Amino acid sequence: MEDTEPPSVWQDIPDNILLRVAAYLPCRRDRVRLSSVNKHWRRALLGHGEGRPSQLPPMTMPLQLPWIIFPSTEAPSFFCDTDRVSHPLPLPPDVRTARFCGSYDEGWLLLSLDRSHRHALYNLNSGARIPLPSGINIPRRPNNSAARNLPLVVRAAALSSPPSDSKPYIVGAIALVDARWCPAFWFHGSQSWITPGPIGWGRQPLDVMYYRGCFYFITMGEDVVVYWPRCSPSGELEMNRLDYDMYERDDYQMDLGYVRGDGLMKYYLVESRDSVYMAVRYIFDNGGTEYFRVFLLNIMPPAARGLPPRAAWVNLYSLDGRMLLLGRGCSRSFEAAQFDGFEDSIIYFPDDRFILEKTVDRRYYSFTDMGKYSVGIDSLFEPWQPWPPLDRRPARSDNAPPIWWFL
Repeated sequence: MEDTEPPSVWQDIPDNILLRVAAYLPCRRDRVRLSSVNKHWRRALLGHGEGRPSQLPPMTMPLQLPWIIFPSTEAPSFFCDTDRVSHPLPLPPDVRTARFCGSYDEGWLLLSLDRSHRHALYNLNSGARIPLPSGINIPRRPNNSAARNLPLVVRAAALSSPPSDSKPYIVGAIALVDARWCPAFWFHGSQSWITPGPIGWGRQPLDVMYYRGCFYFITMGEDVVVYWPRCSPSGELEMNRLDYDMYERDDYQMDLGYVRGDGLMKYYLVESRDSVYMAVRYIFDNGGTEYFRVFLLNIMPPAARGLPPRAAWVNLYSLDGRMLLLGRGCSRSFEAAQFDGFEDSIIYFPDDRFILEKTVDRRYYSFTDMGKYSVGIDSLFEPWQPWPPLDRRPARSDNAPPIWWFL
């Protein structure tokens, strides 16, 4: 009689025990490894188990903050703040060499693939990709010249929703076209990017976010411009535009003096608690970040009928239990109380500097000016702390700045 190997006791572990074990693995990467052991373990950890007799109460998976990706053409990696470990990130060759322009939920990135203006949406979790057009349609000018289709370079982008074949979605971006900056939009299934008017703004757009069905842009000068889709009489999708009538904040001129004194201000838009916020990053003489300030967009009725709504930036002295993760086109707000061991009123910020290395005449992205900053009345006098730890991140990239991986 031929001996047969008895079934493994590990194969038949009840679902609730697997969930309890997984609860001790706070890093999602470790849970993915656990789920790859066999089909039964995978079904249980995905919530599709067979309902075996319960031996332990089911455990809810703890929430996890996004991971930070360090691009590189040679050795891309990501850092997980839950296990405080840096992990290698396997990527296809063309994704390794791409520049990451935006990040969204469910692992989606927007990539600038090469100098031929090819762009794509790429999913880090599944490897799926969606090619995007390389050109943008420029409307006719007042002199009745013909419309043109020009190549574009996307610098930062936001999505209206995760890409799906069943649900329409829009990409809103800051693009460089014909040596000028403009907003650019791509509708799911369209053959070209569009811009709602002549390229070139009076003030350069600095960041973009999607909120309540609209794309918000902040420009040099802290003005806010909003676009939302509409269907034209011909049946084509277009973008409406609204420019808020902005009050200049009281200390804005003082900030301009800071900039004139070899300082630099960088702007980030973020939605939090159903409102729009602006985070301002102050960098002096390219020596690194000094401090941050956060402002709430306060919208008021128009000054008169037919005029746009008025708005003003209101300074905040605390984040009131929140954490901000900053990034061009992908800033997010989280409630600190939902994450064990994390402080509130903290800003996590990556380094997006583009530096010329004169010895070899080559440019690279630095990873040294990044960390976490405590927002509060005394924070102007406290240095920010490096994050991630210096020994758990590379010092630079040859192709792209860091970006968030939203799981």
